[in-house]
Amino acid sequence: MTRERVLVWDGCVNVRDVGGLPLADGGETQFGVIVRADSLAGLTERGWQALQDYGVRGAIDLRGDHELRRTPQRTIPVTRIPITPVAGPGWDWPTMLEAYLAVLEDFRAQFEQAVDALAAADPPALVHCHGGRDRTGLTVALILDAAGVERDAIAADHALSDESWAPYNPAWIQEAPDPVEDARRRRITAPAGRTMVEVLEEVDRRYGGAAEYVGTSSLDTIVLRLRR
Repeated sequence: MTRERVLVWDGCVNVRDVGGLPLADGGETQFGVIVRADSLAGLTERGWQALQDYGVRGAIDLRGDHELRRTPQRTIPVTRIPITPVAGPGWDWPTMLEAYLAVLEDFRAQFEQAVDALAAADPPALVHCHGGRDRTGLTVALILDAAGVERDAIAADHALSDESWAPYNPAWIQEAPDPVEDARRRRITAPAGRTMVEVLEEVDRRYGGAAEYVGTSSLDTIVLRLRR
């Protein structure tokens, strides 16, 4: 198993292993437990081979029906757990913090299901959404926080997604159909910075912590894998 965190899978933009992150009590997370990614729909033959060579045999897909491509693609077994904010702060993005907290509030059951699915999968377990930053980022942050990863390291890992997407954002913003959507896209693409630290601090206040928020014993399985 490679110890490279950022993985190059041709046709994906934002893929990395969550191994190698510092634990608050010493040591670091194990490689080959969880891979986070953007949509697999664009993978080329070479990209699919890289995914398979890494040992991934299935995926947890957090996209909604409206995000699925209709064009044929190679497939692996997929567990679909749609997290689909289509209204309110989770869609409008007044700020990144407000958007993330709204998604956590509205889709708590789905985040629990995602953790159950990741625990049930043979590692390395892969989780992805469309861009691999927001819904995937929240899922991964909750798991890493429960595992005892330093929060600044969780935020820094999350912010790597901004670097991955930065070259593509200007064109996406330019394609906005109206000024309202243009403004929304600019808010969405704002660099995350330490936002995930603020999210996890609010999870502490509202729910008693990441483990209590997730509320499934499956989380223990993943934590043991990450810390072994």
